[in-house]
Formats: sequence, structure tokens, C-alpha cells
Amino acid sequence: MTKKILILPFLFSITLLFSLSSFSKEYSQFGLYLTDEDKFDLWGSYNRGEGAITDESPDELIYNHTCLFLSINEENLDMKKGPYTRYKKVNKRKLEERVKYLSSKSFDMSNCNLD
Repeated sequence: MTKKILILPFLFSITLLFSLSSFSKEYSQFGLYLTDEDKFDLWGSYNRGEGAITDESPDELIYNHTCLFLSINEENLDMKKGPYTRYKKVNKRKLEERVKYLSSKSFDMSNCNLD
């Protein structure tokens, strides 16, 4: 019984993250626009709580998380430029490894640029 109670929030958070990532793709389909600060906030929400994206997450979620971060143009970030730059500098190798891993899994990484 305790396991079921613990599994339900985890499944809910995974479902929520997947639906948010699908929802963000729908934005572009209908010509709606997310600012780079909106993308950074959405990306940050993937890093918190029980449903946070880790290396053990499904490949689709890792792809969405990685590409969302890499699609941000740091020149368009005002107050959030510092945290974005720090994360990118400290985690550049991890980001490169994720791009390489996802490319090997046949994910289209053409829109994911790492400077």
C-alpha cells in the first residue's frame, strides 16, 4: 500500500513533465511564442522535485530538457543571464555528452546548438 502511495505522485509528475514538453511543442505549431526567459523558467521547473530530469529519465524527457536549454538565446535573457551562463559553463561537458548520447539514439539534434 505504501509503495502505491509513493508511486502515484512520481507517475503524476512524469506525466505532467511529458505533457508540458508536448504542450511546448504545440506552442510552436500554432505560432505562439515563448520568450527565452519563459524557456529558462520552464527548463528550471524540470530540475526540481521528484519528477526532476536525471540521467535515468526516459530519453524523450532528456531530449526535451536538453534541447529546451540549448534553444535559449542568452542574449535575450536579462535578469537570468547570469544563472544561465554559470550553468552552461559548469555543465558544458554534461550537455555535450547528452547531445552525443541522444544523437546516437537517432534523436534529431539539429535544433540543439551548443556554442
